Amino acid sequence: MTHSDFWSKIKKIITSGRFYEYTFISVILATFLFWLFKIFYEGNLSEQFNIFFSACGDFFADTLNVVGYSSQRDVYNNTMYTGLAEKAYPPLTYVFTYFLSRLVDMDKYYALNYFLWMYQEPRFLIIYLIFAVITMIMVYELIRTCKTGSHSLKIVTAAACLLSAPMLYSFERANTIIITMFCTMFFCFFYDSEKCLLRQLAYLSFAVAVSLKLTPAVLGIFLLHKRQWKGVVCVVIYSLILFLAPFAFFEGGLSNLPKMLENMQLNLEAYTSNEGCTLLAGILHFVPSPPESLPSVMKAITYVVSIVFLAAVFVLPSKWERMMAVSLTLVILPSHSGYYCLLYLIPPMIAFLNETNHKYSDLLFLLAILFIMQDVRGELPDNLFDYHLALLIMTITLFCHSVLAIIRQFKPLNFQKEN
Repeated sequence: MTHSDFWSKIKKIITSGRFYEYTFISVILATFLFWLFKIFYEGNLSEQFNIFFSACGDFFADTLNVVGYSSQRDVYNNTMYTGLAEKAYPPLTYVFTYFLSRLVDMDKYYALNYFLWMYQEPRFLIIYLIFAVITMIMVYELIRTCKTGSHSLKIVTAAACLLSAPMLYSFERANTIIITMFCTMFFCFFYDSEKCLLRQLAYLSFAVAVSLKLTPAVLGIFLLHKRQWKGVVCVVIYSLILFLAPFAFFEGGLSNLPKMLENMQLNLEAYTSNEGCTLLAGILHFVPSPPESLPSVMKAITYVVSIVFLAAVFVLPSKWERMMAVSLTLVILPSHSGYYCLLYLIPPMIAFLNETNHKYSDLLFLLAILFIMQDVRGELPDNLFDYHLALLIMTITLFCHSVLAIIRQFKPLNFQKEN
């Protein structure tokens, strides 16, 4: 074999879809098994428990606290345990958690003004785990359905996603982001289905996602891209019903809407963008003594990047790039963007792995995805190889792709004018 033949073979391998699929599956499953091994080998003080928030010191908090807030059906005025800034979810979330509060005697938790010990209630825990397992099975089946390739490839890809770091973290937090991600993924893959039933289910999934987290509303740009005006009408109607109707379940009904908006403003003020998955947090991770102007500068940059991403949806050539542009906007734009928001990257990641051929620059996306999804904690220098660097790499690379795609869109127009 000649030198040129060798390199052409290497190039063929690293641009093939198989290479990306097998690399993703191998790395994620290997790091999961190594993560488990380290936990059992090192025992209860293992640093591998740091994959969870506060090493499980705040177990199930995202649901347990909300159960406590919603249990008296006056959630937007409830000042128990934490201030009103923590009572900012849309009402659909609180309807679900209210019914969970029915599983335990809440009086003793009111007296303590503390809800994080509720997971010790066997009746609560068993019912919640049943719902959680059902949700994980739904996510598994959806990923398996959306993934192309052989049956075994679909199974191991779905399993790898469920065993990834963002999924394990979100499961430990008991955050509704898992349901929201399921809904966003269903919408992304089926909003343009030829089957009417699947399209309507996709629209309904969009409405559920918006009614749980609000920010997935940016996914509606896919309908504008496809000029699905009837779909736009459907998602608006479904979203208004699922967003407004649950207010009737709580004291005060729709009068809680302005109160919810006030609490949301308090929440944005309480959680600054220097933490989590924002671009500012990524820069601060590597800059120990930043200038005072950095937050405002990065906020402006984040807005510009997000606008470019959303505009690029209309010109990017591949589906996975369009999905990644909107999903990255979901991750980096909100000032309150926790680690669990990385789950929004799973739908475009599956579309990315579905590609049969890749560009060389796609290796950067693969590398970023591997660092975001791998499970092992503390094995690499914390100040370099982590999700902050991966997000920055992914954002910068896709931003360059988006800008080039937009420029190419206007080049023919300029050429015609010159002629």
